Amino acid sequence: MAEPHLHLLGGFDFAGAGAAAPVFSRKARAMVAYLALQAGHSQSREKLAALLWGVTGEAQARMSLRQAVSAIRKAMSVSGGGRFVTEGASIALHLDDFDFDVARFEALSTGSAPEDMEQALTVYRGDLLDGLGLREEPFEDWLRIERERLRTMAVTALDRLIVHYSAANDPASCIRAATRLLAMEPLREDAHRALMRSYAAQGRINLALKQYDLCRDALQRDLRLMPEPETRELYEDLRARRSASHSLPPNQVSTPISEPARPPTHYVKSAGINVAYQVTGDGPIDLVYVPGWVSNLDLAWGSPRFAHVLKRVGAFSRLIRLDKRGTGLSDRNVGLPTLEERMEDVRAVLDAVGSTRTVLFGSSEGGPMCMLFAATYPERTAALVLTGAYAKGGWAKDYPWARTVEQVQQDIDIVEREWGKPADMSNAAPSLIENMAEREWFAAYLRNSASPADAVALWRWGTEIDVRDILPAIHVPTLIVQRTGDRWVRPEEGRYLGAHIEGARYVELAGRDHVIWGEDCDRLVDEIRAFVTGALPAAPSERVLVSVLALAIDSAGPGENAIERHVDIVRDELLLAGGTEIRRSRGRLLAVFQRPTRSIQCAMAIRDRLKSSGLGVRAAIHIGECEARGEDFSGIAIEISSSLLRHARPGEIIASRTVRDLIVGSGLAFDEQGEIRASGLPGALQFFSVAATPGA
Repeated sequence: MAEPHLHLLGGFDFAGAGAAAPVFSRKARAMVAYLALQAGHSQSREKLAALLWGVTGEAQARMSLRQAVSAIRKAMSVSGGGRFVTEGASIALHLDDFDFDVARFEALSTGSAPEDMEQALTVYRGDLLDGLGLREEPFEDWLRIERERLRTMAVTALDRLIVHYSAANDPASCIRAATRLLAMEPLREDAHRALMRSYAAQGRINLALKQYDLCRDALQRDLRLMPEPETRELYEDLRARRSASHSLPPNQVSTPISEPARPPTHYVKSAGINVAYQVTGDGPIDLVYVPGWVSNLDLAWGSPRFAHVLKRVGAFSRLIRLDKRGTGLSDRNVGLPTLEERMEDVRAVLDAVGSTRTVLFGSSEGGPMCMLFAATYPERTAALVLTGAYAKGGWAKDYPWARTVEQVQQDIDIVEREWGKPADMSNAAPSLIENMAEREWFAAYLRNSASPADAVALWRWGTEIDVRDILPAIHVPTLIVQRTGDRWVRPEEGRYLGAHIEGARYVELAGRDHVIWGEDCDRLVDEIRAFVTGALPAAPSERVLVSVLALAIDSAGPGENAIERHVDIVRDELLLAGGTEIRRSRGRLLAVFQRPTRSIQCAMAIRDRLKSSGLGVRAAIHIGECEARGEDFSGIAIEISSSLLRHARPGEIIASRTVRDLIVGSGLAFDEQGEIRASGLPGALQFFSVAATPGA
């Protein structure tokens, strides 16, 4: 059972033991954070109302406080740890059994051992409640002071680590600490000098000199100052050393210190699941690689070919890699995932390494999740790179290139029959079929990535993916690379992506290998490098991918507006599911969600709570692109949800095919009901009745 936790550093993450993570409103999050930082100490209702709802009237503030208290009490009651105590006019939060990251960070950062400080900085994923902003001056003042206090503790820990690693002659660790310090305080000359010295100690003189240029440019731009004499002297010394090394005879060229073959593995919690990741490379661009099917971070380095590709990508980027939940070094036996769960896992890893804008590199089955991430979080996506990727995992009349049911079964039969033997490379990498060392390594890689049963289940899951309907919602620079002879993903599938993602660049390379470390892998890396380093990231778009819930409560009597009568229940469930109400009138309501399963769960919860009142709740959900203007949304996705609602019977929740295809693995079951046509749709859109609640 997962440990209950409350994480406030770098964002807000609350989850109970084995329970679905509740989603609080912004002000409910703020209240939880305020009470948590004073855990065990009672706070008056009057103080909390003034802190968080000071700009509203007294009556509205009291009502809003009651709603937030109700949501927090409900979440704590099923959390499996801690207590939420309300006694008269006082409220207190006790986190005795919770993993509270702020308390853990404070304890570790004051330790004297480097290991304690490293752990503290792993916990410190970012500023306190990063991204949360309220238009409430008292709360903002409190938050600003607390953020600065914790940030100062993190900076102090980094300072101490730089001193320690410099004295211990550990340049790689010093580089890691100094780079993170400069991300927080880019004008710290001592940190720039530490980086320059560490690069030089590794024999990377050119990189050390480039660091000086970055230091000088930052000082001139922000302070109109030149670097200090000590920094300039170090620069001149390094220039002299480079000149001297260039004049050495050919047999006396200095050799840089290489990085270890297997970098350290780190973990981050995502909805209670441990997700493993590694970070290598020192390039100026963040790039996260999401592999297909199954993977193992450590064993990837056992193939000279795969290691060569990873090192080359790390030469122009900070390469972030992860094992998806259920595979490799991440938690196993966690059930089949959904695309949105995997997307949130990637977001948790990016938060942990402090990456706010990242190139997504998805190969094979990792591609669809990267597409969903780029459409959902365009502000965090610098670019999208897809290799051997597809939009739909199984054959259909309008997608005839994917593998048929019979072909999928043949693939699975081979997996079950050959698991553990030297790997069959006839589809993955035909060019390596005679390379016994590579086949033996690949077999070990697969064995250590998943159990046979899990591998088969994940293979089947991959064939059920369909992200075709979200492709028009991707508005980031996109590169699609496809091998002409790929036996698993045909060129037509890559061309389909290129035709349906706005402005995408499509490149076809000769060859038959599906894996990225196969034949002519350097050409693949060259294409990615040229694309990633040659184009400026696009500005975040105001068009966003959202799940739209259209909901109606049938009136009990003539002229009655059942939505208004039960608005507290509706708002309570929207709050818990992370939904945002965008429109309400005449017994109808529209709300948007970032996660489609949450929209279905919200509709179910409202239906179940109102069932005892004899009211029939109807709901319809579609996911699509909308135009966001502040808290207002418009677009065809809203129109389609409203049209679908007319087909729902009392007590029925229906979802479009787009929703069904995106939440494979959620535990929800669907019964086909019919199809609709609407202006703006290229053809008919199937819709389904939700037949079961999530298995989770």
